[in-house]
Amino acid sequence: MTENKKMIIWILIPLFYGITSNTFMLMVSPILSQIVFAIFWFWVGIKFSSLRGSNFKYFMFGNSIWLLSFLLYLWQFVLMNDESRNMFIAIISQYYMLSFIWSGVKLSSLFSDVYYGTTITIIAYLSMLFVFIVGYTVGKLKAN
Repeated sequence: MTENKKMIIWILIPLFYGITSNTFMLMVSPILSQIVFAIFWFWVGIKFSSLRGSNFKYFMFGNSIWLLSFLLYLWQFVLMNDESRNMFIAIISQYYMLSFIWSGVKLSSLFSDVYYGTTITIIAYLSMLFVFIVGYTVGKLKAN
C-alpha cells in the first residue's frame, strides 16, 4: 500500500470510529476510547512529521478532515439557530471528534459547573488538534 493511501486511512479512522460507535451504540468506556485515540492520534502526528516535503502541506493534510469537520460543526452549532440547522451536517460534524469527548467534558468542567454540549465539543476538537500538534512536534524534534 502506498504512503498516500496509508495517510488517508489514518486520518479517516476517527471518523469511522465515530460513525461506528454512534450507529451501533457501542459501549466503549469514554476514558478508554480517549486513551487509545490520543495515543493513535499522537502517532499519526509523528508519522505525518516524518514525510518528506513541505511541513505546512503535510500538517494541513493530516488535519484536513479535522478542519472540515470542525468548520461544519461551528457553522451548524455556533452560527445557525436550531430551526435552520441541517441535521445531516450537524450529526456528521460530530463524529470525527467523538473519541476525544471525554477530554472535552473533563476540561470544560474546570471552567464551569454547567455542561454545555457545544463547549464540550469544541474543547474535544481542540484537544484532538493539540494531541496531533504535540505528536507532529515530537516527530520533528526526533528527526533533527
